[in-house]
Amino acid sequence: LVSKEEESTSTNATDGEKKATSAGGSSTLRWQKYFDPYELSVLHRNPTVIENEQTVSTCKKEDETRRQELVVYLKELLVEACVKHTEEMMRSKPGSKVLMEVCESYPSEEVFNAIVEACAESTEIMEEDDKTPAMSMLEDPVGHLTLKHIFLSESKKELDEDEPSLARAFYSKFENSLGGFASSNRGAFVLSALIQTSVREEVKGALKSHTKKIAKLAKGDGGGSGKDKKGKPLAGCGVLLEALKA
Repeated sequence: LVSKEEESTSTNATDGEKKATSAGGSSTLRWQKYFDPYELSVLHRNPTVIENEQTVSTCKKEDETRRQELVVYLKELLVEACVKHTEEMMRSKPGSKVLMEVCESYPSEEVFNAIVEACAESTEIMEEDDKTPAMSMLEDPVGHLTLKHIFLSESKKELDEDEPSLARAFYSKFENSLGGFASSNRGAFVLSALIQTSVREEVKGALKSHTKKIAKLAKGDGGGSGKDKKGKPLAGCGVLLEALKA
């Protein structure tokens, strides 16, 4: 599914440029990190095979026509998978990568609402075995990073009011819960990303009355729960505090 622009960039880039890109310098070649060398070797325009000792194209259609048809076909399946298995994908390293790419390439209210509902349900569902609360998505080692990275990706775009936005959907659902999220390290990191999006001022307003508590947690003065009461400074709260002051 490589486009002409992507192939041109990949072909003309120097080794140094490719290394910088894979380290996060540019998103043009971002997809390459998901594949091994062999897979990359066959992911190019005009793929061919050897038949009767001759090189033959695998498709008679124009390469751009074939690419667009594949994109249309895959989009529906990818979106459907993300909506049906949102929570599992958010908590999985491989799954979260797929979900983040779908949010980047095919943003839709359907996917964003599924993400918000997965976050909401994770704080309510009780595990049947031991009756203990399932881990909140904002506390999950992978889940909170998934949410954070999607917010950061959205923050780089200038969205119109009528365009799908995970940030707006998340804020609308959790406006009254942001103070609680800010009292945990991982939750604070998520909010520090959310505050960079189009709901920046709304988030600042919702957290205004919690600023002193966030400052205490950032310094390790307590006020949290579990280990946090022992005075361990919360880096996430420190980052969030700086974002609130900006």
